[in-house]
Amino acid sequence: MRLEVLDWFADKEIHMSATGQEGKKVEYTTPRWVQAWFLQRSRDNWKHKYMSLKTDSKRLQNRVNDATKSREKWRKDTKQLEQRVRELEAENTALQEQLAASKKDGPCAGTRPVQR
Repeated sequence: MRLEVLDWFADKEIHMSATGQEGKKVEYTTPRWVQAWFLQRSRDNWKHKYMSLKTDSKRLQNRVNDATKSREKWRKDTKQLEQRVRELEAENTALQEQLAASKKDGPCAGTRPVQR
């Protein structure tokens, strides 16, 4: 497909001369210093636009990095706290079983009788 397009262009003659409708060469009326000023302004504008976009891109990339680090920290903290909750639930279950066993046997089940 691309070769076909290139062959088509090779067959065509493209003229890019500055000529008017009558075939006469057109003289530019704008002074060179105005053209230079316009081109300088255009260049400065696109450079300013590029620098602004680059700054925005950097700022947004920093925000993404900060959010990623924050999420990783919260994820790590959550896993640690979930582990701690499991440990405390196991400890609580063991203490409840111990309490239930002591109630079943009576209040003095694990004590020795007093000797006189």
